[in-house]
Amino acid sequence: MKILVTGGTGFIGTALRRALKNNGHDVRLLVRTGSVDKVDPREGFEVVTGDIFDTHACLRAVAGCDAVVHLIGIRREIPHDGITYEAMHTEATYGIVDAARRAKVRRFIHMSAIGARPDAPSRYHRTRFEAEEIVRKAGMRWTIFRPSIVFGAGDEFHPLVADLVHRHVVPVIDGGKSEFQPIALQNVVEPMAHSVVMPETQGSVYEAGGPERIKFIEIIYKVARHYGVWPNTFSLSSLVAKPVVKFAQRFPSFPLSYEELLMLLEDNTCDPAEFVKTFGVTLETYEDKIPSLCPHIYELAEPTAHHA
Repeated sequence: MKILVTGGTGFIGTALRRALKNNGHDVRLLVRTGSVDKVDPREGFEVVTGDIFDTHACLRAVAGCDAVVHLIGIRREIPHDGITYEAMHTEATYGIVDAARRAKVRRFIHMSAIGARPDAPSRYHRTRFEAEEIVRKAGMRWTIFRPSIVFGAGDEFHPLVADLVHRHVVPVIDGGKSEFQPIALQNVVEPMAHSVVMPETQGSVYEAGGPERIKFIEIIYKVARHYGVWPNTFSLSSLVAKPVVKFAQRFPSFPLSYEELLMLLEDNTCDPAEFVKTFGVTLETYEDKIPSLCPHIYELAEPTAHHA
């Protein structure tokens, strides 16, 4: 099959494009001008240079394709650059879906996120749901994936936690009790790559999480143990944190946006039974992978008595 991948130069997209190619598909990538150097010509991917908001670029990208895999999404907004949830989730999805429909592409694989729903507190999850609705109503044979936090070499999550545990004081919102269900990169991309040729997955939404449910505060302590440090944590009420973060997010160096705070206050878990059954996935454990996920820019200290 000829398959177009959007978001194919990112953390998940890089692994997925290679999985599709390993499965024998011809893979085309829609790539922004500034990201072309992220694709090695020797790998044999076809590249269409253009912006997801450019109708003509989208039409060029989908021309002659049998399927589209749409991965574009953001965790944090940069409003002054036009990078908002509404733009990158809703509008970007509408643009590529419209082009695919006009080109009579029959198969559409869409990556969303656990928590996507119309009444979610965060605009992140609301716009994720809006994007899903665009896909569902497009008249194509669609499949939607909703993964939890995806972990693997080069992910964005663990460097953020590593930076957090090396701060002198670490505020933890509402005690860090929200639960996550981290899932390995390959446990996400392999099923997505196979779903393209699995008609039984059409019209289905798959929530994907790993075998362990772990509280955010536990992740902080496990990363801290890896480095042999003990962060000075304290619980901060979300009632206090919300106005502080809403004000401070205007400064680029502030590590958290208001929308990210709203997401942190929710559990990010699911029942992956249907996902595992459909794709025959053996879920990788998370905790023993933490040392390989943490960046090496920090020196390892000798463990302290706190780690006993």
